[in-house]
Amino acid sequence: MIYEFTIATAHNTDTFLQELDNRLRWIKQRGYELETRLIQEPAVSCPTESKLLSFRLDGCDQRDSTFRNEDIVYIFKHQLSEVLAEHIVNDWESKLLWREIHRSYRKSSPNDKQVLHIKAGDFLRRCHQNESLNLLMNFGRKNRISHRILEHINENEFLAVEGFINFCMKDYLTEIKFAVEVAAEELKNEKEYNDFVNLLRYFVDTQAPRIKEVNLLLGSNGLFYLWDHTGCKIEEQYMQHYLDDLLLDDVSLDDLLVSILITIAPRRIIIHNAQELPHNESVEIIKQVFEDRIVFCRGCKRCARFLCEIEPGGKRK
Repeated sequence: MIYEFTIATAHNTDTFLQELDNRLRWIKQRGYELETRLIQEPAVSCPTESKLLSFRLDGCDQRDSTFRNEDIVYIFKHQLSEVLAEHIVNDWESKLLWREIHRSYRKSSPNDKQVLHIKAGDFLRRCHQNESLNLLMNFGRKNRISHRILEHINENEFLAVEGFINFCMKDYLTEIKFAVEVAAEELKNEKEYNDFVNLLRYFVDTQAPRIKEVNLLLGSNGLFYLWDHTGCKIEEQYMQHYLDDLLLDDVSLDDLLVSILITIAPRRIIIHNAQELPHNESVEIIKQVFEDRIVFCRGCKRCARFLCEIEPGGKRK
């Protein structure tokens, strides 16, 4: 025997052992043997649900080996620390998120807790829109954990995963807590947004329409144009109320469009030139407030003529 180490963990030991076995094939191919024993009785310092895994690495005849036993032990420790880091992130992280949610948001409903768990997990895995950056950050997180584990392995012969996380990985637990806080803030904003949309929808549903049908066209210049079913422009009579705010830059054109449509409360909105429809919050509010009242024009004489009037060169873009 040239090295022995014991681990206590309560999660997914089969996957952990399979991954470790894959990582250690190189060592086994060089004549070294790894004996893995599952010790049923947990140590006094471990939770009762934990399983003890004992690893015993036996050497070979070094006279025919390029590597010294010390080199093999060094490689074994590195591989073990990397697999343990993946084990913590893949198998323990979900439990740690739940623990933080129950601790900090215990009064939240079961459904809200479930949403918090999903959002926090997504944030840890995909906190950036750039997928390459996400992969880099996840690799960096695992690498930090692996380095901390390796330091522990070099000084000890036993590691209890849960205790190691609680007492030696304070920075990792801070990341967990921050992810849950971000998720809670996002959930709060979503609820406030949904309440706002529901209020606007109620206002529109209970108000008599000032104009039953509104045609909406968005030009490539970012401006919008409104007319009724007869083809008469209608924005001027409603824009005057918001003109002062618009001149002072207190409202954007998108916000102005939402305000006008809410004020008119039409029974039907026909959207022309839909490909120019921007993907922003104001447009999403319009879609959610008016829902089945919205109809998308697939091309008509009226919008074609209107586009010829407003687009440069008289050609539709």
